[in-house]
Amino acid sequence: MNADQILALAPDASSAKAGSQLAGPAKWGNLGRTETAVWGECQGSGKVPYRTQIDLGEPAFKCSCPSRKFPCKHGIGLYLLLASHGPLFTDGAPPQWVSDWLDSRQQRSEKKLQSAAEKAIATTPEQAAAQAAAAQKREDKRDSKVAAGIAELQTWLEDLAREGLSTLRARGPAFWNDIAARMVDAQAAGLAARLRRASGMCFDTTLPDWETQLARELASIYLLGTACRRLPDLPPELQSDVRTLVGWTVSQEEVLAQAGVQDRWQVLAQHTGDNERIRARTTWLRGMASGRWAMILQYAAGTQGYDKVLAPGTQFDGELCFYHSAYPLRALIKQQDAFSTLDASLANAPTLDASLAAYAEALARNPFLDRFPLVLDAMVPHAGGAPHLAGADGRIIPLHAGFRHLWPLLALSGGHPVTVIGEWDGYAIVPLSVFAENRLHHFDNETVA
Repeated sequence: MNADQILALAPDASSAKAGSQLAGPAKWGNLGRTETAVWGECQGSGKVPYRTQIDLGEPAFKCSCPSRKFPCKHGIGLYLLLASHGPLFTDGAPPQWVSDWLDSRQQRSEKKLQSAAEKAIATTPEQAAAQAAAAQKREDKRDSKVAAGIAELQTWLEDLAREGLSTLRARGPAFWNDIAARMVDAQAAGLAARLRRASGMCFDTTLPDWETQLARELASIYLLGTACRRLPDLPPELQSDVRTLVGWTVSQEEVLAQAGVQDRWQVLAQHTGDNERIRARTTWLRGMASGRWAMILQYAAGTQGYDKVLAPGTQFDGELCFYHSAYPLRALIKQQDAFSTLDASLANAPTLDASLAAYAEALARNPFLDRFPLVLDAMVPHAGGAPHLAGADGRIIPLHAGFRHLWPLLALSGGHPVTVIGEWDGYAIVPLSVFAENRLHHFDNETVA
């Protein structure tokens, strides 16, 4: 990894900055490495240096410091030092404290697989039937609560449609918070999240057309509620999409039990958003052979790290399992080999027509898609008037009003065509990465509108 990719692994900006300050040789001792791991000791304020180690396969980090952040600044600093001063690391057998950690990671992985297999074998047919009956009873009870919540929400939306949007801002955030809280009580957390997003549009003074965007969002929420009330009439794949958007969840074990898709997956874009104490990271992968998109959605609480470390500008051979959907995008990583730096070119970069056609097909199969990954090749960014991307044929793609990195995008382009990777909502694109001069440049989008 290069420095930018390593810094993208930091849990926050302060950890990235502190890690950069620890990337000098003077801070470290007892540096070593194997093909799969690196380690070192960093002198802190105490007498005993902090022991830091990295499993390069994922990568995964461990440090003896008291920090609750993951990876901590010492892990980031050690990785940066490896990238800039590789010869300082001595090849050889790892010390006991490193080999113990690597062995424990392997044992935990094997134990988890064994436990899952034993659990499946130990369940008798009678126990399985009883568990299924209890689960169905819980599901029926929840269905009733969700149905009552949706009926209340649609009445609220119909009243709002009759009254209009002109007085919404005067009502204040409490008007939105109350209905969102009632959706949480009805176990429709997905609808509650959509209502909070609508509230953000209502009070965002930087949106020049907030009324239009808000009206679209409210119409989409109403359509989603209607679809949920008519769930048995929908195709099975679309039923899964509606249930997920309303708030039902699917266990990772159920997803990973399916057959996966094997490919070399390029990590092309990423953004992180905060929701109170929870951080959500969205990472977009694209298969080199299949050209298929995959969205990896990860959550972390507080300073906790993400379970998988995926850095934009890298790639790995692996198997992904996709969630059941009318247009599958969200996936889980079932198997991941060692990663490498992205190749000097993007595989099968589609034309603008092909990209928009893919979006049209996805929307026809799942009308509730609110974002879609696009690779736009040979586009020139422009700042004049409304910021946009222009193709060689003169067609333009508007940039989203919430995009905050226009000037870095212009600087990377220098007035020349570049390849832009971003999220498209049907009206505008939020650039997340730019491929220029055989290198992927990632924008630090902590929040995306």
